[in-house]
Amino acid sequence: AVRDAMARQPGGPSCSIFVGNLPYDANEDELKDLFSQVGHVSSVRVVSDSVTKQPRGYCFIDFSDSASVQAAIDKLNNVDYNGRKIRIDWAERELRSGGGGGG
Repeated sequence: AVRDAMARQPGGPSCSIFVGNLPYDANEDELKDLFSQVGHVSSVRVVSDSVTKQPRGYCFIDFSDSASVQAAIDKLNNVDYNGRKIRIDWAERELRSGGGGGG
């Protein structure tokens, strides 16, 4: 319980991942099922363009603990999802670098 509390504190280990190179037909329920293999998924947010509402090819996934984040990166990075090799990283690293682009 202490570790879970630490994970939610600013500056503590994050419980979120960035998933890039998603196919545009990515489904939040399918993604939750996939990532539930490595830990408890608390939310999935597929990012869409604010104007066109078209998916942008990436999402953010929140886990209940940071160990699940590392497991997702270790086990699911570069796996094939609906014909594309997904790319996974810690969410805050991706946000600092201005990620989400290209592809």
